Amino acid sequence: MSSAFSRFAGVACAAFILAGCAIKKESPQSALPPPAPPPQPVACAASDGADTLAGTWYSVSTPHGVGGTQQTLLVLAPDGKMRYQTQLRIRNKSRPGLDETGCWTFSNGVYTMRTTESNGDPVDQADPIYTNRYKVESLSQTSLVLRDEKPGGEVLKARKMPQGYSLR
Repeated sequence: MSSAFSRFAGVACAAFILAGCAIKKESPQSALPPPAPPPQPVACAASDGADTLAGTWYSVSTPHGVGGTQQTLLVLAPDGKMRYQTQLRIRNKSRPGLDETGCWTFSNGVYTMRTTESNGDPVDQADPIYTNRYKVESLSQTSLVLRDEKPGGEVLKARKMPQGYSLR
């Protein structure tokens, strides 16, 4: 009798387990609000005097507190669009780089870069980290010197490269 009871109890437990799997459970995702719509694309526009700054600019620097070199490629299109790429090399090893796109302006000797996407992902336009301002200290057909307007701002010395140049 005890073995028959054990078989019955085992079958009953299995039936309860299967019944529990068959019941439709409310998904926790259905309780969440719908996701926010994607941000609207930012329209870039050319600024007066931007032609002199437009082009592909390449720089190699040693940032403060970094034990390596940073390559920077800045592509400024005449229509106000920009691409900013960096590649850090420490002990001859490349680290993950940064690839930002967005808009730029040039006014009163100040170059302003507004990032709209970082490494392919949209950014929070309200976050001030995605807006950078640089004083243009010198500009010629072949060279550009920028100083970050932040306190203790670093200097970026760049040379003009042919269109289509890319970081390796």
